[in-house]
Amino acid sequence: HCDKYFKGSQMLDCTTLAPQIQACQEKGIKILMSMGGATGAYSMKDNATAETYAQTVVDTFLGGNSSEVERPFGEAVLDGVDLDIEGGGDTGYAEFSNKLREISPDSLITAAPQCAFPDAMLSNALDNGWVDAVFIQFYNNFCNAGTENFNFDTWADWAKTTSKNPDVKLYIGSPACEACASTGYLGADKLGEVYNSVKGSNGDVLGGIMLWDAGAAYYSESGGTPIAQQLKQDVLETTSSGQASAEPAESASASATAQSSEPVASALSKRAPESLKTIVGRAAMPDPVNHGIKHPNYQNGDPYEG
Repeated sequence: HCDKYFKGSQMLDCTTLAPQIQACQEKGIKILMSMGGATGAYSMKDNATAETYAQTVVDTFLGGNSSEVERPFGEAVLDGVDLDIEGGGDTGYAEFSNKLREISPDSLITAAPQCAFPDAMLSNALDNGWVDAVFIQFYNNFCNAGTENFNFDTWADWAKTTSKNPDVKLYIGSPACEACASTGYLGADKLGEVYNSVKGSNGDVLGGIMLWDAGAAYYSESGGTPIAQQLKQDVLETTSSGQASAEPAESASASATAQSSEPVASALSKRAPESLKTIVGRAAMPDPVNHGIKHPNYQNGDPYEG
């Protein structure tokens, strides 16, 4: 939990988190910074500003070495950026992602659109910018997973015919708990059924499962098995022959995400050894007090977008 600012700045000083980030990365877990969110005011002024901002993000959070910016995570270098753009217009995000890939080619670039296609804020970025993975929010929408309007097929068609990245992977985004979203919670069993159905029809573009949020995904307040662990053991690590698959490398953004046990495509695996984990967790910072879940490792506080 970060509650201090760099002197004379509005940038939070989270350098105490650097050892924790690095410890996760040593275990093969990818740490992404999620930009945007459902609340707050933000936008890109124009395309030129977006390209300049890409350099700022690289210098501030990724592998840049500018001495003119504060690095909130100190010496820790994040593995990439997740675009969770839910307001402020679509200007500049395609240019931002393309520039980011140009100047930081080893960084992951992901996006988290709503399931309604095309996404109101990210459509241009998805069609004309570079993304390695797409964490589609199949909840809080008419196209929720497990309903007759579930439209993974539409997104799969986009991945195969329109995406600039021929190896892009798609994730089924789902709430990790009933309180994590207004609608769309399925639980491990039903979500596993959805995953296996999609794997049968569009397994070539399926990356895995994204859970909102990471706190609820990896912690059970009732003392039961966390949903991320259930999915990992019962769905993602079991092949069609019923044999457990090899343990994949993990991935975590400002949310929790799970990915399939098959190696991801070469363009992604260059930046994520073996594969991203079948479960990806996305979350706000600090997390997860906004659902009333009291995890012993979290402090209370007002959640803000990480």
